[in-house]
Amino acid sequence: MMKRFAMVPFAAFLVLGANSAAAQEDNLVPNGSFENSDLRKLKKQGELETYTEDWFRATEVPLDLYAEGMKSEKVNIPNNIYGTQEAPDGVCYAGLRAYSKDPKVKRTYYEVELTTEMEKNQLYCVSFDISLSDLSRYAVNGVGAVLSDRKVEQGNTGLLVRTPDVLHKTDKVMSLVDGWETVCGTYIGTGEEEFLIIGGFHTDKDIEDEKIKKPSDVLGTQVGHAYYYLDNVKVTPIAAKSQCACSAADEVRTDLVFGAAAPGPDASADEVVAGSAVYYAFLKRRPTGAGEMAIKRLADLLKDNPSWQLRVIGHTDTDEFNEGKINPRYRELGYKRAGEVVKKFGEFGIAEDRFIVDSMEADDPASTRDSDISRAKNRRVVFELVK
Repeated sequence: MMKRFAMVPFAAFLVLGANSAAAQEDNLVPNGSFENSDLRKLKKQGELETYTEDWFRATEVPLDLYAEGMKSEKVNIPNNIYGTQEAPDGVCYAGLRAYSKDPKVKRTYYEVELTTEMEKNQLYCVSFDISLSDLSRYAVNGVGAVLSDRKVEQGNTGLLVRTPDVLHKTDKVMSLVDGWETVCGTYIGTGEEEFLIIGGFHTDKDIEDEKIKKPSDVLGTQVGHAYYYLDNVKVTPIAAKSQCACSAADEVRTDLVFGAAAPGPDASADEVVAGSAVYYAFLKRRPTGAGEMAIKRLADLLKDNPSWQLRVIGHTDTDEFNEGKINPRYRELGYKRAGEVVKKFGEFGIAEDRFIVDSMEADDPASTRDSDISRAKNRRVVFELVK
């Protein structure tokens, strides 16, 4: 039977449906805002699976649904059993207990089957919005998402032991009460993922909990848990990591430049050339001060050996290469870096015909690890001696 919004006027229902269809076009999460829910009998906590399409619990702890216009204030929006919060989108949101000091009150884990398997080597943005409830005594970190190649059905109410694939970039304590904040991150598909699980994944001993002062205008007693409202769950294919920035503070780090030791004073000419490199901040093409020093040393070497040429080879990291796919300004960035280095050699008195400009872009990484330092190692220009 088709589920409808019992408390929403029919005209509004049609508008919401149209907006939802547009928003879901690229989203692999069905019913990501919990709007496809039959609200006519919703009365209390733990009824989400009864009245909401697509979502189900990964453990034996029931899930909570909230909606506008409910007769029961336990599950109403904006005022409900845990405080006051407007829905960021539509008329519904869910409730997620990410942590509890009371051993009798358990965490909740939300699970959904994606509309299609993730594609192998495709980059995705995984995101969801959360807001700490007014009557939560605690805020915590470790609220994240897991992608799974199979349905998770843990037949108890305990902690779901998984390493989250997506957390907030700094895994900070999520403590915003007056509004919503987004948890998001990128994930590269293996071609097998079919399910998404959202919850609090840090163990009690590893979690960072922060005591929260109850807002002065909120009635009721704080509960010894970290309870978040949950909405706008999305898994969308993207071309570059910058398309998955939750906020300005979460942009790809741009200031990190790798620093490598220069060849020693007793190094041979071949060793100086092979050991020299110019490193870059994210998406930058002009050499830093350290890079200019490396170029100056090589320029002196070329002056002493006027028959030599250098092959100048530019490189990017994979994130920069992907940026080039969506922004022409950053296409062939490795080649542009090599060209800028040749210009710098010109400032040191070395003619352009002494160089062969080449580029590997992201095809020859110095490091394949998934870390900021590794990516910084890959943003480079290196040299080969042509005698």
